[in-house]
Amino acid sequence: MLTEKIHSPRPEPRDLYVIIPAAGIGSRMHMSDSKQFLEICSIPVLARTLLAFEDFRKRLDLPLHVVIVTGVENIGRVRELSDKYGISFVEAIVPGGATRQDSVAAGVEALQSLPRAPEASDIIFIHDGARCMVDFATLQACYSGGKAYDVCVAATPCKNTIKFAAQKDEGTVHFEEEQDLLEAQNPVETQNFVGSDSLEEEHPLVQETPDRSRLYEVQTPQVFKYSVLVDVAARAKEAGITATDDTALAEALGIAVHLIPCSYSNIKITTPEDAALAEFMLQRGSGK
Repeated sequence: MLTEKIHSPRPEPRDLYVIIPAAGIGSRMHMSDSKQFLEICSIPVLARTLLAFEDFRKRLDLPLHVVIVTGVENIGRVRELSDKYGISFVEAIVPGGATRQDSVAAGVEALQSLPRAPEASDIIFIHDGARCMVDFATLQACYSGGKAYDVCVAATPCKNTIKFAAQKDEGTVHFEEEQDLLEAQNPVETQNFVGSDSLEEEHPLVQETPDRSRLYEVQTPQVFKYSVLVDVAARAKEAGITATDDTALAEALGIAVHLIPCSYSNIKITTPEDAALAEFMLQRGSGK
């Protein structure tokens, strides 16, 4: 059963803290360098993400503290990038772990060492470094959600019909419901079922079609009250719970997660098609 601790009155957060996982290696971009440094309309992806937060900070006159989690080999490059674009709120750049969950945990630990460490009621954003098209309205909506809820997340109603694929239980191929899991298992070249000669072994069967009106595509920021984030991270580690989505850990522990409607333009740069779409949106002005 989902539970949520609502404190009344809820203390006002002092500042906004942001953990930015930025350790993507760019395998699905078919590039050897980190996708965080790929230029979108002449500005690197990570710089665009930081500039979006700079605009948000200025417009709300909001104290902002950012921790970037990246590959150890890129720490110097990230510092140079933040300096080049005049980003003063990056207070720590730390090496990530083997998984996103490990990297976020490293970011949470780094928060505690900041000159002004977060208090229990402060709002923490976890935002993908590669989600550089995030706009002011989405950030504002998530910040308002962080004031109202212990956990919430940016999301958009699903546009497409989704099929649940059945699993084969006779010891051969297992088809997962989530494409992200498939890509994680095969980061460079995902399985391609089109054109196979073996229909029985290669093509999944539909198990069911869920009601699209109840489906949302989760994005970032993923938003936590600081005390809840620390508690979730510790309890998940102790229980051996793993997930590729930060709020999924909260769900697994019975904590209510609220969906915050956001813009469809809040895409993540994962494939060459994403980069092309981001450039198109910026050139047309819809991604500003």
